[in-house]
Amino acid sequence: MGKYHFAWYEEDGKEMDVQSVWEAAELLWLSIQFSQCDRPELPMEVFFQRMCHVRWPYAVLLFSELGREFASRYLTEEAANTLERAISSFDAMKRLPHYSQTSWQSPYDMNFNEEWFPSTTTGPVWDKSMVPLAQLVEANFHVFRTELESLSEDQGLFDELSFEHSRVEGQDSWPEGAWRAVHLRQATGGWLSRACDRTPQTCAVLAARPELSCSRAGAALVRLRPGGRLKPHFGPSPHLQLHIPVQADVGARMSVGNRTLSWQTGEALVIDGSFIRQEWHNGVRGEHFVLQVTLCHPCEEAQKPLYGPLACGSRPGLSSPSAAQPVKYQDASTLPVPFAQAALWASALPDLAKCSSISEQCPPDSQHGGPNPLSALNTWNYVMNNLRGALRHTQHGNIDPAVMTAIGQVQEGIQSFLAMPTLEQYGPIIALATQILEALTPWLQQQHPAMVRFSFASGRSGRPFVPADSRNPGSLVFRLSNGIEMPAIGFGTWKLEGEACYRTVLAALQLGLRHIDTAEAYQNEAEIGRAIHDSRIPREHLFIATKATSVALGMAEASYLDAILAGQLNALQTEYLDVYMLHAAGVEEEKLQQVWRSMERLVDLGRVRALGVSNFGIQELESLWSFARVKPVYLQNIFKVYKQGEQILSASTQSVMEWAHNHGMTMVGYSTINSWPHLLPPLSDPHVLQIVKAKGRSASQVLHRWALQHGVAVIPKASSLERIRENSLLLDFELSDTQMLALDGLATLSESTHEGLLPRWREDVFGLAGATLPPRFDGFVEAMRDQQCILQPDEVKATRFTLGGGGHGISDCQAACHAQADCGYLVFYERTGFCHMFRSCQQQLPAGDGAVLMTRQ
Repeated sequence: MGKYHFAWYEEDGKEMDVQSVWEAAELLWLSIQFSQCDRPELPMEVFFQRMCHVRWPYAVLLFSELGREFASRYLTEEAANTLERAISSFDAMKRLPHYSQTSWQSPYDMNFNEEWFPSTTTGPVWDKSMVPLAQLVEANFHVFRTELESLSEDQGLFDELSFEHSRVEGQDSWPEGAWRAVHLRQATGGWLSRACDRTPQTCAVLAARPELSCSRAGAALVRLRPGGRLKPHFGPSPHLQLHIPVQADVGARMSVGNRTLSWQTGEALVIDGSFIRQEWHNGVRGEHFVLQVTLCHPCEEAQKPLYGPLACGSRPGLSSPSAAQPVKYQDASTLPVPFAQAALWASALPDLAKCSSISEQCPPDSQHGGPNPLSALNTWNYVMNNLRGALRHTQHGNIDPAVMTAIGQVQEGIQSFLAMPTLEQYGPIIALATQILEALTPWLQQQHPAMVRFSFASGRSGRPFVPADSRNPGSLVFRLSNGIEMPAIGFGTWKLEGEACYRTVLAALQLGLRHIDTAEAYQNEAEIGRAIHDSRIPREHLFIATKATSVALGMAEASYLDAILAGQLNALQTEYLDVYMLHAAGVEEEKLQQVWRSMERLVDLGRVRALGVSNFGIQELESLWSFARVKPVYLQNIFKVYKQGEQILSASTQSVMEWAHNHGMTMVGYSTINSWPHLLPPLSDPHVLQIVKAKGRSASQVLHRWALQHGVAVIPKASSLERIRENSLLLDFELSDTQMLALDGLATLSESTHEGLLPRWREDVFGLAGATLPPRFDGFVEAMRDQQCILQPDEVKATRFTLGGGGHGISDCQAACHAQADCGYLVFYERTGFCHMFRSCQQQLPAGDGAVLMTRQ
């Protein structure tokens, strides 16, 4: 394959280097035999592991192209011999079980898409009328052409951008620079801002299309110069490619499988790029520019609704390309939990440093969030609970038990201050908390994340199924109890103003989002209305939710609600709202009844399809429920890992989310990724980042996916195209039950007190209730680190050799060894919580995972 990639052309000319290609073909044929890829009895999983499904097609390609090259040079004998090798190789391949069911009749029928979907036999060129995106691109060609021609005419920028994201793979084309691509979107890197800055409408239109929602999708403006050529190759699979020539030259040609094609400016071509494909330009002047868009394959489950009837199938042995690939742990119920790292992180937050005392930097006003005494003490409570978790799961028993007592004193002081704030209390609480942390910092810095076993008392029962099949973000809907469908991934607009609001809302709509949330108090409804109008998306395809603020807070009488709504509808340029909600539970009793009757009247008049409330707790919801004729079906509350439904935790044994679900209300969460109204920014929390690392996704995506898997719709706000796109890509991965529990547990680290576990409705997944230091066992001495005893012969092992699985503490290991008369040594692995016990340990070997070898005295 190295010779194929790097030595296809002769050094000083455009001709094929036939000697090099011959050697590549022969070597590849030898590799097939050496790897036993030619044996029909080879198990299918071994066939794939040894890359046999790649070796065979490339060997046939090399012999076929070499034979054609000899024929073009009129070397008839060499051509006949080589083409015979190509046919015999192809026939041998077809006799193998993996290829026996394909429809291929010749080497140029080979393609990788048919391996994924064997029933799809449309050939190398698709009827463009079957592909909706082809029709859209042709209809909007004038928009694309203006932008892409501008980019193609700036040769310096074109070359600069092509190098910026080039995928240097070898001798793909000849001569240097004759075939070059400027990527607008890369399969691995997403949409590229510099290229899209020059082609904003092109990028926006394409980014909004579900055909480009899979990880392999891409888009590039390709330049082919006279005399240039792109060598024969197989494209990746499964996918299709759409070509729309921006400037077609008469000398440019392309072959796909057994078809030779030419381009016409503005006319789309849809090809199966997983066939053998090459491009060339036989003209003498006139550059050729084509927008090449790589699409998800129509037979993928998420794509099928976009197309008409297709014959699709799947090949045994190949998993779906859109299937999530979960992270594998040695024990699926065990995860690393970074208590120590989180305690250090939270204590070092810049906003917390401002609150070392009550001052102008940390004013007692807590109405608008940010640094203030209440938020600071909430953050210190999080620090203290992480210290309790770190001490509870410590691997060493050399911590002074008085530390737990001191932590309890800090938490008792915090609860006393929160119940009745007095300024003289604040200083001593901060001083003691700081003293504890300073004393423990050297120990905390040495700690690895604790390996914690999670029990599944509730598992995922009651949680809705949220797909992970790469579907378009606007296609996932939650059905409200009155039958209205609401897109589960929306776009929030709090603090977005003016032209910036207009641009970001328009971008969100173009990216496929269809649920827009705003409020009377945000003062941006006119900008949102303008963006909706300019998007030209039919109103019936949108879900618009806004809030009544002044009436809800008692700043205006209920009788003004009709006029307020009329102004909002006019600003939003719509005749009705999908959801109209009270912004907060500001008015009570008779006033609330008057306001709600006015809300109900708006439903009766057809101006509002559904009613909702925001920032309501269970007590307020029950009060409203007792008299409402038209029940609210929508609840929008704070929903983040620290505050899972309530800004101020109530004493209820039922969560707001559970109450809402039990009463037919769909919950929508806000502030999922920001620190408001307190100080903890979840995007940088070590607990969150531990899962981010395991999933290979962004912190924002993990947190919003967590909410969705609880059945809570999300309305992330963003001010840049990249962040909007990032926040919408939530349907191509899934969090495991264990990861969900680990994130759920952050509420207990945020809310639990010295008196017990809070919230009362959350499981004690970290063992905080009654957390104490692990028991200490005297008589064990650390002998060495990063070493383990040899495991053979079996006589060196104690009667009970292991505790089974990981996630244990060193005290568990010491206790097990202490209980055995024949245990004289133990090896504890700090990073995994595994434990091995031995009779003797005369020989050692190097070990990882934080191995600690201890002797029993």
